[in-house]
Amino acid sequence: AGVDAVRAKPLVQRTVRVDRDQLRIGELTCSRTDFDRVIVVGAGKAGTGMAQGLLESIGGWLPISGWINVPEGTEATLPGVHVHPARPAGVNEPTEQGAAGASEIMKLARGAGQRDLLIALISGGGSALLPAPKNGITLQDKLEVTRFLSAAGADITELNTVRKHLSQIKGGGLLRACRAGMLVTLVLSDVLGDPLDLI
Repeated sequence: AGVDAVRAKPLVQRTVRVDRDQLRIGELTCSRTDFDRVIVVGAGKAGTGMAQGLLESIGGWLPISGWINVPEGTEATLPGVHVHPARPAGVNEPTEQGAAGASEIMKLARGAGQRDLLIALISGGGSALLPAPKNGITLQDKLEVTRFLSAAGADITELNTVRKHLSQIKGGGLLRACRAGMLVTLVLSDVLGDPLDLI
């Protein structure tokens, strides 16, 4: 019962619903007349389940497209949303596949317009699944830093603190790049205390 209570798909379905022309995401209400389409982006181990719940909740409210990065073996075929295997299962490190996916996600955010609603789905493992090194930093640099910190006993809070400062996409980078009329993020936390700046 405890595990069922935190499954990604039903959690999103309980949070997101359509009421005639209104999309309700928790306490937030969006009117269909304000948007032409929904763009879905994201990363995490629960990404596929979150996207499935979102798509089922939204239904035909507006056209949907997007890209999410997930671990290999958790992919599913979703209408309009590309589910990208961005790293091998059980490997919590950035990969070239993850970097390629992060680049696609940033393109979607930058290419959005004022009549687009961008919904970001973030869950555990998202940091390693969204590697977008800042200029002057290579993916190998990020990998070496991550391995060094992990070997030194760094916890997830410490790892994510460093990762966000080396990234174009983390620490508000996605928001800064986003040109959509509205960006809404749904977060499924795996960090104790749920500090949004470290998830």
